[in-house]
Amino acid sequence: MRFRSKGKPRGQILVREQRRITLMIVGVGLLVMILIMSGKSAWFTQLFSDPASAQKKTQPVSTALMGNTELRPDEVEFVPTESPAAANDYASMIDRAGAAQMEATLPEHTNGANNVPYNLTRTIRDDVLGVLSTESTAWFGTLRMAQKITSEQRSRIPEGQFALFMDAPQSCRGKAFTIKGRLRRLVKAPLPKSAETYGVRAAYDAWISTRDSGNQLLHVVALSADSGLPLREELGSNGPDVELAGYFFKREGYAAKGVDGQGDLALAPLILAGRLRYLPPHSLVTRADEMNPWLMWVGIVMSIGVLLLIWQFQMSDNVFRGTRTHQLTSPPVRPSFDGVESVTIEQVLKDMQEHAQQTSPETSLISR
Repeated sequence: MRFRSKGKPRGQILVREQRRITLMIVGVGLLVMILIMSGKSAWFTQLFSDPASAQKKTQPVSTALMGNTELRPDEVEFVPTESPAAANDYASMIDRAGAAQMEATLPEHTNGANNVPYNLTRTIRDDVLGVLSTESTAWFGTLRMAQKITSEQRSRIPEGQFALFMDAPQSCRGKAFTIKGRLRRLVKAPLPKSAETYGVRAAYDAWISTRDSGNQLLHVVALSADSGLPLREELGSNGPDVELAGYFFKREGYAAKGVDGQGDLALAPLILAGRLRYLPPHSLVTRADEMNPWLMWVGIVMSIGVLLLIWQFQMSDNVFRGTRTHQLTSPPVRPSFDGVESVTIEQVLKDMQEHAQQTSPETSLISR
């Protein structure tokens, strides 16, 4: 006897279920890949972003710097032997009529602003404590030049790099840079009596940590500061963010606390700026943040698709349970011991004897 069902053969049902399971696995895999690629893939984020709104990259400092300090095999370095008196004679004119003459000249222009003249920077020495007396003229002259940096020039000046200041101070000296960081200390800088001769009446001494300085600091001297900045000896990690545009003066030595608190000598870049500006906090919007709305809708659609597949599996199983094919494939006998009582052999023999007497009492051979 052969039973014929209206439903589809079992083989076709298995193939259809395998396809659904494969689609579900592929959908979950695509959802995971989209979430991972949103923070690392450039082509996916650029697919829904406006390229015109992307910020312009800052010009690398390596391309903005001028010249190369490495000597070629056929070159020889010559060190000038004249005393720094010539620089002092030239810088002494800054106080009155000489200032206009020096500022009227056209110094070199590499970083978006005029470089400090070599006649001033040649007397500067690195890795010494503080500012030497022979460097005072260059110190005041650089401050005057930093004060004259305009907002247009500030937009073209590259951002300074802490590692470049520490490793190659000669290539950075007298060039303009922009600095952004966290203010750690801000006090009024003490000035010598000769400061008014150079047109400097007040200055601020600040220490700043930048994003690439680690646990080291930058020493900044500015002619002015925003009124909202706190004047404190120590601000810690909760200080406000500031920005400035100034000239790298030298790699300066200073007395640090040290690891054990006993004092130690350390080095820090010295930046001379015109003004120390308060930088209000702002939320940084990344490409991943811009993609969050798109990813949310993509995730919702993929989740709905997975739920629909699961619901369809469940409905197909329910429909299959009501078919004749499912009944035929189910076991016909389901063993159960409900209602079964256990008796002893003596009781069975006794029941058999009573049954025999009741059915044929006259021919019974069993005596009472």
